[in-house]
Amino acid sequence: MKIHGKEITTIVSDLDGTLLGEEKTNLNPLVYDLILSFKERGVNFVAASGRTYKNMKSLFAPVLDDISLICENGSLIVKQEQTVYEKNIPEELSYQLLEDMLCQPGTETIVSSKRDLYTLADRTEFIALMDGILSPPPIGVADYHDIRTEKNKISIWWQTGIPADREKWFHQKYDDVLQVMDGGNGWLDFTMRGVNKGTALRALASIENIDLTKTLCFGDSENDIAMFRECAVSYAMKSGRDHVKAAADHICTNVIEKLQEFLNA
Repeated sequence: MKIHGKEITTIVSDLDGTLLGEEKTNLNPLVYDLILSFKERGVNFVAASGRTYKNMKSLFAPVLDDISLICENGSLIVKQEQTVYEKNIPEELSYQLLEDMLCQPGTETIVSSKRDLYTLADRTEFIALMDGILSPPPIGVADYHDIRTEKNKISIWWQTGIPADREKWFHQKYDDVLQVMDGGNGWLDFTMRGVNKGTALRALASIENIDLTKTLCFGDSENDIAMFRECAVSYAMKSGRDHVKAAADHICTNVIEKLQEFLNA
C-alpha cells in the first residue's frame, strides 16, 4: 500500500513509549485488529523492543503467528516461536560490566537471556516494581554468577534518569566492545558491539526477504535511530528526545491513530 507516496510492505514499531503509549503492561486490543487488517492489505508487522521474548510473546499472543519479534534491542529475533537470530555477550565481559554497574549508587540491574530476565534476589522492591511492568518479572538470583544461560543484554536503571557523567563514563569504557544505548525511561542498555534494532532488522530482512526500501517504522528512543536509518519512512514520537526526533522523517503523537489513518487513506 502507498504511504507518503511510497510502496510499503512492512511496518516496524517499538513498544515502550511508542505502540504502548503510556500503557506499560498491555497493548490496546485495537492493535491486533490493525495488524490483521494490514496483513490483508499485504503489509507485514514487526515488533522491535528492548523487552524480552517472553514478555513480547505475552503482549502479542492473539497475533503471534502473524508477526516477527525483534527482542532485547536486536540481540534476538523470534518468528513463530523459533529463534532465527541471536547475539550474546561473552561471559567474562558480562561479569566485568556487571561489576562496574553494581558500583553505581542508587541503581538497579537486569540481565537478559534468550528466554528469561534476572536481577539480584535481595532487590525485592525493584522486583515488585518490575512485576507491574514486565510479565514475567525478573528472576531473583543471589549472585549473577549463578546464571547458567548465555546473556544477550545487560541493563542498568536510574529511576530519575541516566546521569550524563555516568552515561559518558560507560561509553568511554565500553564503546569498543559493546553497543551502549539509552533505552529510555532511565535505562542504559548494553548488547554486543554492532548489535541494535537496525542490524537486527537487516538480518530479518535477509531471512524473510523483506524489502527495506518498502519499510516504515515508529520509535521514540535513541535505540530506535539505527532502525530509522534502515527504513524508507520513519516516525519518531513527539515525546522523544530532540536528537531522536531529528533523526526521523516525521513526528507522531499516537501510533494507533496514525495506523488507522494509513488504512483509511
